[in-house]
Amino acid sequence: MHSKKRRAVWLLSLIASVGALACATTRDTATPANESTPKEACFDRTQVDSFSPLHGMYVYIRVLHDGHYLLTLDTIYLTLTDATRMTIVSNFNRVCSYSQATLNFVDAGHPVSARVIRVEAVASKDEAEKLVETRTGKS
Repeated sequence: MHSKKRRAVWLLSLIASVGALACATTRDTATPANESTPKEACFDRTQVDSFSPLHGMYVYIRVLHDGHYLLTLDTIYLTLTDATRMTIVSNFNRVCSYSQATLNFVDAGHPVSARVIRVEAVASKDEAEKLVETRTGKS
């Protein structure tokens, strides 16, 4: 009986440790110019200052204190660039890649919830736009 209980406690501790590491912050660092892909990162959703849809699957966000991030959504939302009332919804303030956070918005009067699958730190909105152009093949 005690070994099952010990095993369960160990397993729960392991799961909690992995979850904590998955959302460990990379601090609001910019991607060096010599790096081709930005680093995955986390941000505090209560500090989001602005949203800029760059494509049906990518949204640039700026957070207070000069943080810049590119969000990748779970699918392409064709009218995302015309959406209004964007917010990040999560059970936690810290939002990381695959943290079950959603980008909620209103599209033509209808509420939409898009899952955030990747959060990447970028140096600026210009860098985010260039990444999106590269990834989508549009310039």
